[in-house]
Amino acid sequence: MGTWIQLWSFIDKFYFSCSQLEYVNRKEKNIFRVKLIRYHGQHLTLSDGTRICPNDLLLKIHLHNCLLMDEMKNILNDTKRALYVYHRVQSSLPELAHFIFKHPQRDNIKGIIGITMLSRGVSRLGFEVKDIQNRYYRNMKQLYMKPMFILCHPDKKGVFRQKNPVPKFLLMSKEQIFNKYLQAQDLPT
Repeated sequence: MGTWIQLWSFIDKFYFSCSQLEYVNRKEKNIFRVKLIRYHGQHLTLSDGTRICPNDLLLKIHLHNCLLMDEMKNILNDTKRALYVYHRVQSSLPELAHFIFKHPQRDNIKGIIGITMLSRGVSRLGFEVKDIQNRYYRNMKQLYMKPMFILCHPDKKGVFRQKNPVPKFLLMSKEQIFNKYLQAQDLPT
């Protein structure tokens, strides 16, 4: 697994430098890296009534997969790995809320968006899961994400017996992330 992590780390450094991602907080090893994007999909309505329309400003979240893979290299049980990722995301969300609150574009940001192949349990964190309607975009994401999915799986043979995972959007409105994760000391006085 160590060689795969080194290879993925090399690819990740190249990807990071080309993608204009920024760390939420590198010093604290926050699991998120982010960038502002304009949404180009179909209209979406979230459960709190927030409408996401084409051209809306969203903060796209990316998990720092190399960091996660390195941290989980000794965890071989699938359930324990899933719980580890869940807790790392959960502990990083308050800092992400603070990042948005302090962002110069805060008033224009509608929410956060990410893409995942593992969406089970994310609703407890406040995320909503939506299908990616554009099949070309969905297939491109699946092509990119599947090798990482296989690399992260401790049972390389077992991963191929599972149903073919499909990428999905994860979304949370700005109001939802503020209500759920923004600490009282961050609010304006």
